Amino acid sequence: MKGLALLALAAFAQAADKAAPPADEPAVLWQERFLWDGLLQARDRAARVSADPKLIEVVKAIAYQAAQQTANLEQIRNYAKSQGENLRYAYSQEDPAPSLQVIQGNFKTLASGSEQVRNNLYYLTARLRLCQTQALPDPKLTEMGMLVIAQVQQIQLRLNDLYIDTAATHQQVRTEQWAGDDFFRFSAEHLLRAVVETQDSVFAVYNAAYELYLLSQPDPGQTPN
Repeated sequence: MKGLALLALAAFAQAADKAAPPADEPAVLWQERFLWDGLLQARDRAARVSADPKLIEVVKAIAYQAAQQTANLEQIRNYAKSQGENLRYAYSQEDPAPSLQVIQGNFKTLASGSEQVRNNLYYLTARLRLCQTQALPDPKLTEMGMLVIAQVQQIQLRLNDLYIDTAATHQQVRTEQWAGDDFFRFSAEHLLRAVVETQDSVFAVYNAAYELYLLSQPDPGQTPN
């Protein structure tokens, strides 16, 4: 997608390390407290009459939560990569069945972790869409939008690495057809598919963050003070 090219901008990359954990009390918009029904357009006009005072805090919290997903993907990647060594050990045994059973359980756990990251990113996308209903030209909001985009860049990089390691492990399973039953081979397929399907959620959260960034920009026809 063309918009992803903007992730390479230096300003976005420099902002990647500035996400800080939110306060103990989570910041939420008034829509999230009372009207979490997805009727964004119906509330758009009323929301713009008086922007939510928590808007900046919410976007900053979203950036922090996006950074958490990067850490989650890195952890999944480390475990996925180690399965390659586990497979080599299992295949070297006279009876690999017990070891392969453990690895199969690991595949299922890693697939569940990848699916959870995908769901988390879709949740962040929904929060960003709500923020868009109240986004007005504001330099601070622009900065926070850039921060979220920078965190999405990090998510994409970690997902790329996770895919490479998962694909390599999947190839090992396919090569050794003599070891492991159909259920074991399916667990490797399921893990790879779970990692690939996470990509759609990365696109979704990026698009939402980029649109919020655009909405925060000053009107080109507006005369600066």
